[in-house]
Amino acid sequence: MIRTIRSYFTSLRASSLFGRASRLRDAGRKEEALNVARQSLATLSAPWVVRHRPAEGSVLLCTTMLIEQVAFELNQPGAKEDDLADALAYLRSLPIGSSQEIFGSNEWLPYLESRLMGSQNNAA
Repeated sequence: MIRTIRSYFTSLRASSLFGRASRLRDAGRKEEALNVARQSLATLSAPWVVRHRPAEGSVLLCTTMLIEQVAFELNQPGAKEDDLADALAYLRSLPIGSSQEIFGSNEWLPYLESRLMGSQNNAA
């Protein structure tokens, strides 16, 4: 119970960082946006965070996609393999007909799959 509560409050902090990163990106401050988004994912990497729960998984997924988009524009490395894998697992766990369509995840699923495959191939 305590781990769940601690995980949830950590996801609120990560969500705040995600919001800040989104505003920075929208203001054209992409380098700063990328750094703040990476802080958000680092926050979600704490050992007590349960990344597959709804609050945590939503922030993880959105932040991972933000990092991927901004990193591509800046020709920088994207999200870490663990973050890609966890974001993909969370996305796959969403029930059909859920908010998946709201996220626009029909594009995210194949993107994350290909990125994860590319990341694993580069490591080999």
